Amino acid sequence: MFEQLVSKLPVGIGIVDEQFNVVYLNDFFLDRLPHELRKNYKEQPVTDLFKGQGKFLQRRLKSVFVLQHPSFSYWEQRPHIFPFKSSRPITGEETQMYQNMEIIPIKDNSSGRKLACIFLQDVTAQASYFRAQQKLSQALKKEHAEQRKLIRKLDTAQSQLIQAEKMASTGQLAAGIAHEINNPIGFVTANLDTLSQYATHLLSICDGVESQITHFTEEMQEQIQSLYDSNHYALLKDDITELIDESSEGLTRVRDIVENLKNFSLETAEGYQTIEVCTVAKQLITLISAQYAKPEYKFECAHEKLEVIGDPGTLKQALMNVMVNSAQAIEDKGFIKLSIVEHDNDVSFKILDSGCGIEQKNLKRIFEPFFTTKPEGQGQGLGLSVAYTAIEKHNGKVSISSKEGKGTVVQITIPKYPAQNVQQEEDSASEQPEQENL
Repeated sequence: MFEQLVSKLPVGIGIVDEQFNVVYLNDFFLDRLPHELRKNYKEQPVTDLFKGQGKFLQRRLKSVFVLQHPSFSYWEQRPHIFPFKSSRPITGEETQMYQNMEIIPIKDNSSGRKLACIFLQDVTAQASYFRAQQKLSQALKKEHAEQRKLIRKLDTAQSQLIQAEKMASTGQLAAGIAHEINNPIGFVTANLDTLSQYATHLLSICDGVESQITHFTEEMQEQIQSLYDSNHYALLKDDITELIDESSEGLTRVRDIVENLKNFSLETAEGYQTIEVCTVAKQLITLISAQYAKPEYKFECAHEKLEVIGDPGTLKQALMNVMVNSAQAIEDKGFIKLSIVEHDNDVSFKILDSGCGIEQKNLKRIFEPFFTTKPEGQGQGLGLSVAYTAIEKHNGKVSISSKEGKGTVVQITIPKYPAQNVQQEEDSASEQPEQENL
């Protein structure tokens, strides 16, 4: 009866020996194995049965056997350890299973053999609820902030000026924060480099002692070997370099994101100036991919150094608004491709995405201020309106085509050099007081 109960429990239970071979799997695991493996799974390496996370499982199992302490892995840290699907109870929709895993060291009382018991819990419902609550909380915060702004400024209907002022402040704040973050990143990176050298030296010393152990007395050999075993030297040697390398890679990624944020946000001069559009595009992709990681980002530019004359702040804002819209239109996997093409007198930016697309009836209104198809509280309908105004300011053109369920293409074309009257209007506006638009 106990074995039947364990077999039918709605959690995964698997037992593995020190060679990582499977001793037992309950129905939770067996039902998710291919049919040809269900009867012959015993004595098969768990890393062969579940190859996707084989290295991670092997590291966790090895630490449990060596340290004889439980090991935990929660869905926030590693959502999908095993390639299982989870079915929603009401809709029946299958999604990738979110999992909590615990590995506990156990012992076979009859043979004295060390084993590890893997407990796997399907927490897809809890994870989905938690993530939905997070999104709802963020949406509510954003809605409250937008409502406060709209109450103050709806009477003017100058959405472009509102967004420009807001982004200017945000850009200055972002650049200041990026500068402050760079300081701790610098000394942490330096300390980690030094730590890596120290670890290399210590491992060399330990390996040197190990290679010369036969020259010591038998008593000394036993003491040294006991010291190595009690401190789990084999596990430490196998793990420490990889841990330091992973930490260094993480710091490098953070540093790159911060540097791109600072370069993208901070403008040292006002008005029209030379803009390296390829550099701006790469910075933009780095920043957006840090926030929206699901799409695959592609970039094409015929020339590495392609320059135009324009207002960097408004041009960056226009490109960012279009790219963010593309990223938000992709719910799961997909791609965003940014292509820059140079013509005789102008430059074209083509943003292609594989998102949900736009209904044909909405295409004519897509650039209207305050028009949005997003749920209430998740957008105020200013992004594309601001982008359109920014491109008009550069005497450029914006075109958009879309197929619902297929994706969207936005093409922005601006002249390489602004018309002379545009620059004169800029200079004139800076010298004369503002007049109310009627």
